[in-house]
Amino acid sequence: MTLNKNPQVISLDPESLGDVLDDIRRVGRATGKDEAAESLTGQLQVRIDAVTERAAQAEYRPKVLQLEWADPLLCGGHWVVEMVERAGGESCFGSKETGSSRLDWNQVIASQPEIIMLMPCGFDLKRALEDVPLLLKLEGWDSIPAVRNDQVFIIDADAYTSRLGPRLVTGLEIMAEIIHPEVFSGMIPDGGAVRLSDAARI
Repeated sequence: MTLNKNPQVISLDPESLGDVLDDIRRVGRATGKDEAAESLTGQLQVRIDAVTERAAQAEYRPKVLQLEWADPLLCGGHWVVEMVERAGGESCFGSKETGSSRLDWNQVIASQPEIIMLMPCGFDLKRALEDVPLLLKLEGWDSIPAVRNDQVFIIDADAYTSRLGPRLVTGLEIMAEIIHPEVFSGMIPDGGAVRLSDAARI
């Protein structure tokens, strides 16, 4: 089949929240929707800044383990680390410069995370919960501060952390309430995330 026009190919490969906003603007320019793109990115930037500024006021930055896969264990990188930091946490592993990386379980135990967020890449909440038994059987799981203090959460990664689009900002807001519930409330949409101890109710 022959096309009547030469299509414009736009390659999108963002690594940060700022890159995502830039890509929205690029698509807006390419499709003649500059004004709509600027309006949307402006609204998203306001929300990002609001979380960042409020989280910065928290007195303490808990250590956070963001798991993108349960077997093998992988931690999130790039924008996921940025989201944790903007939400007021300290990422135990991962880098904003690199993507997902494999974890050694002994390293996880040694890092003593205070909050664990399970967000299997591409999985919704229901599917992510199926991977929880993989974690429960790990030696020393019950000794981790996050587990002892009921600070293990499952996030709908398919909607809020895996896909590079506007809903990452909602993912940032979800993380903010998980990490600093004393500062944030009402940020988690229905089905967006659940505390592990409450998962049986789903």
